[in-house]
Amino acid sequence: MKLKLVSALVLALLLISVPMFAHHGTSVTYQVDKTITMSGTVTEFSFSYPHPQLYFDVKEADGKMVHWGTEWGPTPLMLKNLNVGWTRDSVKPGDKVDIVCNPHKLATATACLLKELTVNGTKMKLGGGNGKKKED
Repeated sequence: MKLKLVSALVLALLLISVPMFAHHGTSVTYQVDKTITMSGTVTEFSFSYPHPQLYFDVKEADGKMVHWGTEWGPTPLMLKNLNVGWTRDSVKPGDKVDIVCNPHKLATATACLLKELTVNGTKMKLGGGNGKKKED
């Protein structure tokens, strides 16, 4: 009886912990030792779980428009708890953005992990602080 109970608890712990390890792997997806900087125009902002995402268009040197996507590390709840002042309306389609991010490991991917964000000339806070936008 005791062995069955211990086995059941171990199995339950494994079932709960495996999805956590499967989800958290930014260094597997992104080049965390490299950053790129881009400027573009917001097409969509999704302040949702598991991580907020920002979609934007970047005009390349040859004039071609490329649609990019970036995700935040923190979740909306983490941003709320960090008291950085983010809401669903913090970024809107048409806003001009400057982004510093870690590029995807696939060279053909147009996705990156957000590190710094400036919206319409205002640097936005991505973690820690008192709810005010980040000062230079």
